[in-house]
Formats: sequence, structure tokens, C-alpha cells
Amino acid sequence: MVVTKVEFSQYLLSLLIPSVFCFTGEISLYCDPSSCVDNTYFDAYLLQCTDCDKSKNLEPTEDRLSCTCNAQSKILNLDGGQFPECEPCPESEMPTTDKLNCLPCSTRIKKDNDTAVCTKCGSQEITVERDYNGTLKDAIKCQNCTLGSIPSSDGRFCVPCLISNCSCPGTHELLEGWCVPINELSNWPDDRNSYVIEFETGEKIDSYFIRRYLRISVYLCKMKNQTACQMVANMCALVMFRDDYVGSPCKLFQDSKHIPTSDSPQLPLPWLYYGEGDAQTVLSRKKITTKYSMDTSSKNKMLNLTVVRFAPDGHFKKISSATGSFLQLCPGSWTSLNSGLRFGSRYHHSCTLPASQLVQLRETEFLDLYVQYWEGGESRLYAVPVLALDLKVGGRSTNKDSDRSQWQLTRRFFLIDKIGGVKSATDKSKGKVEDVPYVIRYLKSCTLRVKIQEREEEGRIYPPLLVLKYGEITQEDIESDTHVSLTFSVEYEMDNSLSHAIEVSMGVLSALAVVWSGIETWSCSRRSGRVGIDLVTLGQLIVFSCGNLANVFFFVVACASIHTFTFYKGQSVIQILLPAQKQDDLVKSYIISAFSLKIVEVIHLIWRQISIDIFFIDWERPRARSSVIRPRSQLNASDTSEQPISIWRTYFVANEWNEIQTTRKVSLMFQLVVTVFILKVLGVENWAVADPELHTTQPEYMKNSSPSLICQFAVGVMVYLLVYFLQWTFMVSIYERYIKNVIHEFVDICSMANISVFILALENYGFYIHGRSAHGFADTDMQTMLGQLQREEEDLCGHRGLLPGSDQQTFQMAIPLQLRSYYRKVMAPINSVMLPTKRLSMAGAGGLRTKVMSGNMDRSIQAYHNMNKFLAAFLEHALKDLDYDVREKMFVESLLDIEFTEVFDKGILYSDNGHSFDNVLFYGNECTLATFDIFLFSFVAVLFHDFLLAAIVTAFFAKILVIIRRVGGRNNLAKKTLIDERFLV
Repeated sequence: MVVTKVEFSQYLLSLLIPSVFCFTGEISLYCDPSSCVDNTYFDAYLLQCTDCDKSKNLEPTEDRLSCTCNAQSKILNLDGGQFPECEPCPESEMPTTDKLNCLPCSTRIKKDNDTAVCTKCGSQEITVERDYNGTLKDAIKCQNCTLGSIPSSDGRFCVPCLISNCSCPGTHELLEGWCVPINELSNWPDDRNSYVIEFETGEKIDSYFIRRYLRISVYLCKMKNQTACQMVANMCALVMFRDDYVGSPCKLFQDSKHIPTSDSPQLPLPWLYYGEGDAQTVLSRKKITTKYSMDTSSKNKMLNLTVVRFAPDGHFKKISSATGSFLQLCPGSWTSLNSGLRFGSRYHHSCTLPASQLVQLRETEFLDLYVQYWEGGESRLYAVPVLALDLKVGGRSTNKDSDRSQWQLTRRFFLIDKIGGVKSATDKSKGKVEDVPYVIRYLKSCTLRVKIQEREEEGRIYPPLLVLKYGEITQEDIESDTHVSLTFSVEYEMDNSLSHAIEVSMGVLSALAVVWSGIETWSCSRRSGRVGIDLVTLGQLIVFSCGNLANVFFFVVACASIHTFTFYKGQSVIQILLPAQKQDDLVKSYIISAFSLKIVEVIHLIWRQISIDIFFIDWERPRARSSVIRPRSQLNASDTSEQPISIWRTYFVANEWNEIQTTRKVSLMFQLVVTVFILKVLGVENWAVADPELHTTQPEYMKNSSPSLICQFAVGVMVYLLVYFLQWTFMVSIYERYIKNVIHEFVDICSMANISVFILALENYGFYIHGRSAHGFADTDMQTMLGQLQREEEDLCGHRGLLPGSDQQTFQMAIPLQLRSYYRKVMAPINSVMLPTKRLSMAGAGGLRTKVMSGNMDRSIQAYHNMNKFLAAFLEHALKDLDYDVREKMFVESLLDIEFTEVFDKGILYSDNGHSFDNVLFYGNECTLATFDIFLFSFVAVLFHDFLLAAIVTAFFAKILVIIRRVGGRNNLAKKTLIDERFLV
């Protein structure tokens, strides 16, 4: 757009806004132009209403942003200074439109106060006060514009029109109609380098805006014109506050890099810079006296921000509330933030927009941000410092350093720059200017950091810090509709010991975990018959350490997160805040580490369980056929042969064992379904919103913000543990006691089947289930079986226990080396006669199963009988050189799960709690499996912020573990018990 000289002259006159330099510091009384009444105007520098001097014939303008000569006075002297010098017109005359002369009116009317004014011209008329040569007419007249022209905005001309250039003496320079002394602009030479904006991409643009307005604005600012000074300040913001080159707009502010004081230079310079190296001091001030609260009923629950807005030409636009929607370029608004930001709530809003949409969202304007608060019944404004990450000092991006002493804090900023990147005319003689900016700079990331003072201050804050990062797009990006990412966030922080507490707790408990792992390794080595330290021992130490450290990591971060969540949501006086992103990352890393270490423990658990040695001891003895109850027609007195022992009892017990291998104490599916129902359906997951209140539906202003990682982790863990505790309590106290206990039922089945179970979990350590029938036999008919049960109920037979008169059927075993050697010797030839073959058609679908080759069947059967006789003889104390004792464990042994007694020639059977053998089943490792489930659930929830996905993934991997354990356990059972796998259903 080409601007005529008349319009530009009018603009220059508009720059002559009266200005008074006075101290403006960090704190100002709050007011706006609407607050000014009577003969006052709003001083955009002081941000307060100031009187126009009536004695100098001044009065406020209609917008109350400046003072001008009153309706009866003319401008006597116009030198670009603070205010025009006015002189009353004679009684019979009125000032001209430009207020430079006085003339009589051709037509006068009287108002109610008897003041005579000129008749207003019509809409198509202009006020004529001079001849074409500039000579004043004898009176003010109205004249119609010719066809094709209309009155100018001030009603003085029919535009377009031209005005002759002024002539200046040799000591002055002509700048847009102003004669400027050459020595006034020595630091701003008319050179291309003075007008260049260097962008982050390396692009250097000769800016039309700066080329046209820089030098004249600097001169008028030196003449104490506030609007011109504001315009220079805007240019300084456009060049990212660089003052390290000749001609920089920021050169004007070199001596003003400090908080304004009463000793500041007598120029109305806007406050742009804080002192170099003063960042730490500035951000540690305690001048904001309001005590904020997180109580929903408190009047101080909102953090109110106010922004002073300036047009690119330096004119003051307005003062308005700076809501969350105002300080970002993402479209839409957060309705709940229109009255301020909820104190203590951590906001985060990000979006991705096409470049063509981005450039249409906002017009370019320049902003100064303040915190509005109340003190002594008065509303006050506290200046918010700005940390522009793109600012460079000496070519270095010092604001990106963590060292605050290197920061250069500033005041003014913008959201989008669509004027600085407009290139100046390449051919000045033709006056051509490109209207479209070649480069557009936009606010890519905006973060408001609010630090709360120490706890004894009860809710007072340090000065907030606005951290800005700008991005750039070119016309090529706009044409290709490149997508750009935008982010706005509000972060609260206060000095807390969360990280320190986590680190100390981790150090102490991790040391204890490693010590306990060493004890477990020592116990395992003793049970395995290893005396020295070898690679296997070191490997076991690592595995045990992984499991224990995983528990420590998860326990510590879970406690810290639940503590933070509980106090953050429940406090009214601020004692704790949600931790910063760095601490969130610390918690996340511990969760990931805990899950990774737990995987090692679970793999070791499954491998240990599918590699145990197990054998079913059949106590049934052959009986003569005549002793077997049969129908009378089948009786034969001469039949004295033995009745064969049925194998089906062994198969039945084996199948029961195979079935309970993957049985859990609780139902994982029930656990996950109820957990997801509480979190998703009842809306408890919305408690994780980074807001001081508890919500069951996500607040409108948080819908684009991800939940707090620590709150989400805490909520997930609390709900999961609550459901698990209730389910576990029900299973243990009611279901297993009164309805069904699969472990006790298995022991009963062994007794009914006259089958004992001999288990070696380690080389010299295992478990024994004494299933020998108190009746001496179990291979009988239903009537006899029921009669046996009746006799047991009436206490008419012996007890089921291993020892006479005892009911103790389950034991832990520490066996001598001779027993293990014989066991290995008997089983050795069996492993060489196994090969994979296809399953029989009678068993259903195909698949590889283990089958004994017919040529080696006799060897397998013989090995089975030898093992059965040997173990039965050992348990009956029938072996001369191999025996055992039955005893109780000492308290310390039971507590630490360690056997201190050395085993040489005699084994030891320790009476247990009735189900110690479940250590080789999922049932007895519920703690390990439950922690794995919650670790996996939390791991997925923290990474993907989705509890439903976490439940699905947890259920899937739990099913995988069950399948692996079931298949491996079945193969191992068939191999170690010498039972054909085809009979394991």
C-alpha cells in the first residue's frame, strides 16, 4: 500500500502525543483510559491518568490518550516536543483544523452554553481554510469535492492530493517532511545494515517497516515523543533486542538496561531491558504481596494477568486481561480461563496448524505483560520479565543456558510478526514495495513459570517468568501449507525435597535390597549344593537383585507419587505442588526401570518352575484277586493271582497338578475389568488432571492438556491396589475358607488316590506332599471309597500325616547328596529314550508330543518302578545308609526362608504351613506375578496415558505367560514323572 505525503504528514502529527517522563517501576497502580475523567488523559508510559494543563489551554483528546489545544485555541509552536504550545483565538475567530491559525466562520451557531462554533460541513464537503498556495482565506468555508474524489479522513482535503516538499538548511536532513539535524542521527546512518533483520534461518531481510520509520522515530523520540519511543521499542523487539550493530533500534536503549528509577534519563523510553546479570535478583524479589490459595472458595484462587497492547506504529491500543487463550496462537479459547488462570493448575496446550491458517489468526501487536493483584484495597500491576530464547548477546544464545547470571531479561514481546519481514523497495525511484512479508516470525512456544515462595510465606509468589521461543515460516511454507506446531503452558514450581527424598530412599532401600539378594543367593547356593562362588552364583545374585530392586524402585516412586497427589489435591494453603517436568521424567525412568528388572525376575521364575524334578509315588500295593470285592458270579476260589495296580490314579493326580500349575490366588481379568470400570466409567481417571480439584469429568480448559504423570500414576496405582486388596481379602477370608481352596483340595486328592508327590526345586532342596492313604489302599470301588471317608470322619482310622498320629502332610525337604545321585542315576537313561512324535488321533488336534519308543518301553517302566520303590523305601526309613529326620524350622529359619543345618547322610523334612509346595506354582508366587501385572499396567499407562490400553496389554501379556508356563510345565511333567504326555489333558 502506497502512503501519500499528506497521509504521512497527518501520521507524523499524530505522533505528537504529549509525553511526561516519570518513574515507572515494577509496580504500578492499575487504571485504563476509561478511568480518566474531567480534564485528564491516560498516560501510556505511566499507565495512569494525568491532568492536561488548563492554564496552557490544553484539554484531553476524544480517546483520552493525549492532550491537545482546546476548542478556542491554536497551536503557537509545534516543535515535536512534549505538548504543543497553545494560544487562545480572538473572541470572533476559531482555530483552523490544523490549529495553526485562527479564522472567522462563514456561518456560526450557538450551543447550549452560548459558545459559538462553526457549522459542521457535510459528508461530501471539505473544510476550506486556505487557498491552493497556502494563503489563509478570510473565513472558514465548506466546499464540495469534485467527482472522483472524497474528503480525507480529517475533512480538510479531497484526496488524492500532493503537498510540496519542505526545504531544509544544509545542517539538516529531510525525513518525510521533517527537517532533522544530521548530528542527531549519527548512530543510525542511512545504511542498509541499519534496516536489516536477521532471522534464525539465516535469512537477512531489508525491512520496509524499519527502513521507513526507524530514523524519524528515533528523532521524534529524542524530542520526548512517547509514541515515537514506543515505535522504536517495537522495532527493537522485531530485531530480537540485538544492539551489537550500528543502526540497531536497540541502540537508543543502551543506557536504560535496568529497572526504571527516579534517576532514569529524561527521555520517555519504554522499559525494554532488565540489567545485565540481574536475572537471579529480579526473579527472587518478594514484592507481590497477595497470598494465593488453592481453596475453591478463596478470592485469590486465580492468577490474573494483564497485558498492555501497542500497535506497530507505537500507539497505545488498550489494556486487557491476558487469558490463556490470548497468550497463544492455537485457535479456540479456554472459557474457564477468561477470568484468569487457576492458581496451582499446570496447563499445557499444543496444536498443529497449517501455515496459511496461522498467518490469518492475529494481527501484529506488541505486548507488555503484568500480574494484577490487590494491595491495600488498590489494584496493582507487577511487571512480568520475559526470557526470549532467541535473543543473542555477542552472537551467543545466552538465554538458553541454565546459568541465570547469563540471562538477559526483557519486557516487550509479540505473538506474530507480519511487518518486519516485508522487504523494502528494490528500486526506490519507482517506489515499489512488496506488501507480502517474505518471512513471518511467530510465537512457537510460550511458557509461564510461576515459582511459589517458601512455605512460611503461605501462598506468596516470586515474579513470574514468561519464556518465549519463536519460529519462522516463509512464503514458500505458506504456499505449500506447511504445518507448524504451537505450544502454550503454565508451570508452577516451589522448592521441595521430592527428588532428594526419592534419591535418599532409593539409596537406602536399594542397599538393603542388594543385601537381601545376597542372603537369597546364599540360601539358593546352599540348597543347590554349591560351596564356592562361581558364575552361576553371580548370575543368581543378579537375578535376585533385579527382582528386589524392581520392587524398591516401584515402591519408592509409588509412595512419593501418592503422597504428592494426596497433599496437592487436598490442600488449601499451599504446601506442595506438582513436580516439574524433570521430576516427572525421573519418576517415569524409575517406572520403566522397575518394569524392565521385573521382566528378568518373571522369566527366571517361569524357567525355574518348568525345570523342577517331580515324581508321583504310588503307595498302592498289589492285592490278591480273591481279596478284591467282585460279584458272586466272578468268584473263583482257586484264583490266587495278584490284582494289577491301576495307573489311572497317578494320571488323575498328574492332571490335577497340571491344572493348578497356572492357578492364581486372584482373578486377573476381574481385577482389570473392575479397575478400568472405576477409572474410565466412573471418571476417576480425571482425578489425574493437573488441577487442585478432583474432577470426574475433564474440565473444558484441560481437554487439550495431558494429565499430570505423577497424578496419573498415583491414581492408577491406588485404584489398582484397592481393587486387588478387596479381591485378595475376599479370596483369602471367604472363598478359600468356605468355598474352595485348590491347594488343600490337591493334598486331599493325593490322600484319596494314595499318591505322594516328591518335588525337587533345586539340587538338594524340594517339597514333599505325603498322600499315603490312611486306609492302606485306594484302588477300589465307590462304595469302599465312601466307607473310607466315613471312617475318617468318625476318627476310626489312622491319620493322614507322615508321622504317626499327625495330620502334617506337606514338608520342605533338604535331601542328602546320595539321594540326589541315585535320583539322577535312575532318570539318566530315560532322557535318552524320548523323542518327539505326533499326538494320537484319539487325543484330538495335532502337535508334537513326547512318546516312549516301543523298543525302550520296558526300560522306562522299569525306571518308573525302581524310582517308586526307592523313594517309598526312603520315606519309610527302609534304607540303611539313607534316612531323614522330621523337625520344625527355627523362627529365624522360617523368617528368612533359610536352613542353617548342614545335611550330610541324613535328610531333613521341615514341617511347613500346609502349602509350601505352591512355591513351584503360580499360586505361591502371587506377589511376584501381581507386582509384574501392576508394573506393566503402570508402565503402559505412563507411556501412553490410557488406562484401557494398559489393561488390554496387561491381560495380553499375562495370557502369554500362562501359555508359556502351561506348555512348559506340561512337557516337564511328562518328562520327569515318566507319564506319557498324551494322558495330560
